[in-house]
Amino acid sequence: MGLLTIGLAGCSSNSSDSSSSSSSKAQESQSQVQSSSEVTSSSETSATYAFKGQKAIRIRYENVHYTTRLDNDYQEERLYQKVPGSTTNNRVYHWDSLNVSDRQDVYVDKKAIATFKDDDNANEYDHEDFYRISFGRNAHQKYWASDDVIENEANEGYDD
Repeated sequence: MGLLTIGLAGCSSNSSDSSSSSSSKAQESQSQVQSSSEVTSSSETSATYAFKGQKAIRIRYENVHYTTRLDNDYQEERLYQKVPGSTTNNRVYHWDSLNVSDRQDVYVDKKAIATFKDDDNANEYDHEDFYRISFGRNAHQKYWASDDVIENEANEGYDD
């Protein structure tokens, strides 16, 4: 009778081989996770993705109540279930599934000011304004959108 050697997948008798093998497998699984999230973000109805890949340092909320209109370039921006940066996974809605048109009335009931670390300088902070909007006065479905989606007095004179 001969001995049958059985090798375990991912294990090695040499400890340095085992650590390099496990780190390369971790990199492979990380790249698979990244590619699968890219695939889901391109779906037609909604997807899950993180805003800028950053968690907000602070989010300040304000109650506001006014009606405005969608900006001309609203489709260049995204709609979110929650304030971007408030959670690592955030549902993204696509304009095509909402049946809205340019210059449509929008009802705004909250404003959020999210503070992020600046990508270029760790000692500075970026502030982003988001608004909770709905497309009907009594609509139950509400979305968070950046200030570029809606027209407001502060941005009307500027075309980004």
